[in-house]
Formats: sequence, C-alpha cells, structure tokens
Amino acid sequence: MGGADKLIAALVARLPDIVGLFVFCGASYFSYFTFIWKKSPYLQLLFLSILLTIALTRVVAIISHLLFSPASDRFRLLAISSRTARIVHRFLVGTGMYIIAALMFTVVAFRLGSTGTTVALLFIFFATILLAGAAILILLCKKRIEAAILRTLSESPTWGRKRFASLWHVPALLYLALLWILLVNTIDSPDGTSSRAAFLVSFFVLPIWLIADRFVQWIVSFSLTTLKINDRKWHGRCDTFARAGLVFALMLWLAHLWGLHVPFVSQFTSVFFDASVILALSLLLWQFISSWIERKIAESIPEGSMEDVQKDDEWGGAAVFGRSYTLLPMVRKFIGSILTVLVTMTILSSMGVDIGPLLAGAGVIGLAIGFGAQKLVADIFSGFFYLLDDAFRVGEYLEAGAVSGIVENVTLRNVMLRHHRGMLQIVPHSELGAITNFMRGGIVVKFNLDFPYDADIDEIRKVIKKVGLAMLADEQLGKDFIKPLKSQGVREIANSVMTIRVKFTAQPGAHFVIRREAFKRITEALSAKGIRYAHRRVIVDIPGGEDGRLTGRQLQAAGAAALQGTEMSSASDIAPANAGVDDGVL
Repeated sequence: MGGADKLIAALVARLPDIVGLFVFCGASYFSYFTFIWKKSPYLQLLFLSILLTIALTRVVAIISHLLFSPASDRFRLLAISSRTARIVHRFLVGTGMYIIAALMFTVVAFRLGSTGTTVALLFIFFATILLAGAAILILLCKKRIEAAILRTLSESPTWGRKRFASLWHVPALLYLALLWILLVNTIDSPDGTSSRAAFLVSFFVLPIWLIADRFVQWIVSFSLTTLKINDRKWHGRCDTFARAGLVFALMLWLAHLWGLHVPFVSQFTSVFFDASVILALSLLLWQFISSWIERKIAESIPEGSMEDVQKDDEWGGAAVFGRSYTLLPMVRKFIGSILTVLVTMTILSSMGVDIGPLLAGAGVIGLAIGFGAQKLVADIFSGFFYLLDDAFRVGEYLEAGAVSGIVENVTLRNVMLRHHRGMLQIVPHSELGAITNFMRGGIVVKFNLDFPYDADIDEIRKVIKKVGLAMLADEQLGKDFIKPLKSQGVREIANSVMTIRVKFTAQPGAHFVIRREAFKRITEALSAKGIRYAHRRVIVDIPGGEDGRLTGRQLQAAGAAALQGTEMSSASDIAPANAGVDDGVL
C-alpha cells in the first residue's frame, strides 16, 4: 500500500473521531450561546478556553493517529515499530495537551488584565516544566533509544556510530538547555509572541524533521522513479543531498524564527519553502493523473491478451488493445511536459528570476522551429488527426502504401509497424496516406477447389455445408466465425477442370487458422465420399491414332504439344487452379 493509499485509509479509519469532534464542538457552541452568552464575561472566557483546549487536543490526537497509527501498522506513514509509534503518539498527545492548556492559561491571564511581563514569566514557567519533563524522559529512555539506534544499523556498526548511540543524550540535553537560554533572553523582547512560536517550533523540531524527511524522501523517490533512474547509487546520493538540504533549511528557519539574522537567510528560506511546496503539489497532481491513466490503460488491455499474442497468426499474432491504450500514453507525455515547464517557470519566478524574457525567447524559438521543421509539424498534426478519427489502435494490422504490419507503438511523430516477417517499420504519420485497417469488421475469405467434369456438384455442396456446420459448432473455431463456411457453386469450367468457390467470414487474424482447418476437413470429408480433386492434364488428338498404333515421332510430337499447352495454361492463370488457393483474401 502506497503512502497516499495509507493516508486515505487512515482518514477513513479516523472518520468517526473527526465527525465526533465536529458534533462535540457544535453542541458545545450551541450550549454556549444558549446558557452562557449573556452571563458573566469571565465565565465565557473560561468556557471558551476549556472548549478550545479539548478540541485542539483532539485535533493533535487525530493528526498523531494519521501519522503514526499506533493501533495498526497497515496505515502507518512513518517506518517505525508499533511500540515506538505508541510511545511517540502518547508523548505527542500528552505534550500537546500540556502546551495547549498552558497557552490557554496565559491567554486567560492576559485577558484578565495581567501585564506582558507576567504573561512572559508564566510562559517561561510552563516552558521550564516542559523542558524538565523532556530531559527526564531523555534520561529514562537513554538505553532504549541507544539500542534502537544500534538495531537500525548493520551488523558491524562503525566506531562513530557506536559513540553517537552511547552519547546521543548529551546533545539532546544541550539542545534543551539552549532552548531555555534563548527563551529567557527574549523575555524583554517587544515581540514576545514570535519568541514563543520559535520556542514551540524548536521544541518539536524532531517530529518536524521526521515528517519533513519522510516527505522529502518521497519526493526524491517519486522523482527518480518517474525519470526511470534505478541505480541505487543515485538513490543514495540524492537521499543524502536531500537530507543535508533539509537540515540546512531547518537550521536557517530556526535561526530566522529566533531573530538571528543570517545574510540572505530569509530569501533562501522563502525560496526553499516555495520550491518545496510547488514540487510537492505538482508531484501529487502528477501522481493522481499518472495513476488514473495507468488504471485506464490497464482497463483497456483485453482479457487473455497473452493467449492472443501466442495464437497461430500469419499477421504476427498481436492482441488488439482499446483506444485508451493508444491515446493515453501520448496524453501522459504531453501533460508531463506541460507540467514540467510550468513548475520550472514557477520556481524560477519564486527565485526572483524575470521569466518574461524567457517566455518571449521561447516564443521566438518556437516560431523558428515551426518554420524550419515543417515536416515535423506535419507529422505531429497528421498523427493527431489519425488518432482523433480513431483510424487505428495498438495491435491492429494496417496497410499503408508499400508498408504493412501490426501497430506496435504510436508516438507523436511516428507509428511503428511490426511486419509479419518480424521487421519493425517506423513510418512518419504524414507519409501514411490512405490506410487499410484489416481489424475493423470481418475478413471475407474465398478459395477455389478444382474437380473433374464428372464430379457430383450437389454432393460436393452438401459435404462443404456439413463441414461448415461442424466447424461452426467447434469450441475453438466456432467463436471466430462471423458467417459460416459454404459453397458458392461453380465459378469456372476451364483447363479440363471444374472450379467450385468456397467462402466464409471470420474474425481478423483467426481466418488463417480457419482456412487451414477448412482445407483439411473438406479434403477428408470428400475422400470419405470417394470424391477426388482434379489433376491438371492436356489431351492431344492425333489423326489416325484411334487404333492406338503411333510411331515414335508421333509420340514425341504429342508430348511436346502437351508440355506447351501446360506452360501456356500456367502462364495465363492469375492464381493456381489446384485446391487450396486463396483468391485475394487481403
């Protein structure tokens, strides 16, 4: 299950809590307007502070459930164990409830007339208790977190990793002490609200880091997958650079919140944040579009397509895919190109780059390319209208001028045809011209059978009809018939033979197999009735040869005449007159 699917499933699982929270807030607010609105303002302030404390605590609990899913690892977005998820969830909910209650207390104190210094001292008091509790929790969980750090490493961790695992609590405690010092030093600051916000963000820097790191890693992984970069070295390097950039951005952000003015820090932070948001939104949009297209493409693949590919087919054996399979890959490439250009331009604009000249230059270059590459433009537009008219799809057999084959792929400029002898033909759309699509409707197959003059025509017709009915009832062949096999009667009497035409209509591609089977079954059925095909022969009449006495010279002359007649007959025939001839199926 992917990250988006997990998030949706977690939202559905927490839906009762979300609905219950709205119902609770609505009922409480209705009670507030009904019973408390016109009474003491102090009671109003107390009621609203308690309501906000409960509601915001429930919001924190729901968000923590969505991120860590302590009850079930199926919906967990972060790669942590169930025990760690439960501990982190309880810590976040408890800490969130304490912070919200402390903030509500300071707000109530300020509304009741306390001075700014008093409110700041109250905030420092609550912050000191919070930092002390966090320090105690760090000392209590020292060994457990050390084991977790070592467990996530390889079997032989390096010396530096071991030292960090044994001393991780020291920088953590120093960080808490630094937060307390920074908070105390800002007690006289005119902008006390900013320092309190900076303290809260700094205190929760680890959860923020975990969430942001997961988000950045998802962006990197999805980007590399989209670009089809599967090398693990590239994945490792990109992950390292992304994490380093995230750490640097968090440090600059915290410094900016605490009022530590680093040159260009605000501009860099703003650009980094804007670029991250733009990339994230564009990737989410692209994933949604790409997933929808992939689903539609999968739906357009016919069932049993592999069996169709392996079928004995003189056209090469290919399954005919739906129109979506032909169009949607090109639509996806087009949308991806447009989205890439828009995201690039937006990021450059957020960095302060004037994209007006870039757009003007791109327009001029596009105009020059349009004039210089008219053939390319013609290919693209021709392909667009071919696909718009649904002239062909992937898997269909085409004939366009001197080329023919199965449509294997369609690009913006070319159509790739796989010839039935294996060659791949790449044809620009503008050179296709008039095309013949053999896969729309049935294929009418006609072939001739030659019999001697004395053959029983009615008996032959009955035999062919019985064979046609038997093939129509066949489990393998019957489903591919459109019109059954039948005799069309005598077509021609010439060259000492009588030609009878046989006809049937079948599904495209399957008619080859049906034709071969028809030859076999008709021949066997005729043999069972004692009917034989006619053999080509030439009769030479020789004067005075009625009594059978011929000289050697007469026999030689008769043989030469018979040979000459056979050659002339063969040259005059468009198609051979023996059994098994296909009179122009294609």
